[in-house]
Amino acid sequence: MTQPAARGENASKSPILNAPEILEIEKRIGGRLGVALVDGDGALIMSHRGGERFAMCSTFKAALASMLFAAHKADTVDMFAKFGLKASDSVPYMPFVEKKLAAKEPVSLHELAGATVMTSDNAAANLILKAVGGPQAFTSFVRANGDSLTRLDRMEPELNENAPGDPRDTTTPEAMARLLRKLTIEDAASDPSKLSLQKWMKNSKTGASRIRAGLPEGWMAGNKTGTADRGIARNDIAIIWPVQGDEVDKPVVLTVYVDRPTVPGKQVDAAIADVARVIVPLIAPVG
Repeated sequence: MTQPAARGENASKSPILNAPEILEIEKRIGGRLGVALVDGDGALIMSHRGGERFAMCSTFKAALASMLFAAHKADTVDMFAKFGLKASDSVPYMPFVEKKLAAKEPVSLHELAGATVMTSDNAAANLILKAVGGPQAFTSFVRANGDSLTRLDRMEPELNENAPGDPRDTTTPEAMARLLRKLTIEDAASDPSKLSLQKWMKNSKTGASRIRAGLPEGWMAGNKTGTADRGIARNDIAIIWPVQGDEVDKPVVLTVYVDRPTVPGKQVDAAIADVARVIVPLIAPVG
């Protein structure tokens, strides 16, 4: 695979659109492939179908954790208060909640937020959504953070339906990249909640075969995956900290969304890793 030239100091500030390497990957897996790369200041570096809508699936959960932090700061919820779980809280895929429910152990919204980011626990996400006002409140939260496109309309697991042409529960790669940058990177040094979210994303138990797999050894990343049943959507969003020698460069954000691929999931994951390999020279030259 031919790599695009690295962006040096004299490189054009215009974003790279529809890179041939990305087009090749999209053709290989079928369906639609959406990609956006933004730097730490929010400038768009690269985009492919970056303005098209894709089903978010569980990629919304990083922003949901940020919303919980904001609600706690505003004193509308106490994210550290403990409460009991109920059998009626159960939905498909809830590794953390299932264990706590079986052990009859109380939990806090803060614990649930960590679980929904690190393990993608669906029941945890629903409990947080209920506490902060539901899907419409989530949409209002992202609007307040400058995102006019991302929208959440349903709870788990219905939000993964991804019906053709349905705008519900969707985002665009560019919108999500800029939102994630704002919620996790902007002024993070002075915001403990953003550092906590970064830590949870770094400790994600999902996505090792996606964006992370395409990054050079030694580079740091935190990610949040999203996957729909029957393979109709397979996504990953990540904060990436390039490492040059002994120094860590400023983080960037990469979002990758795949809609209705025609190959098995493992091949889609490998393609997402290939997208990461394509963008590496656009972030920092590798020796």
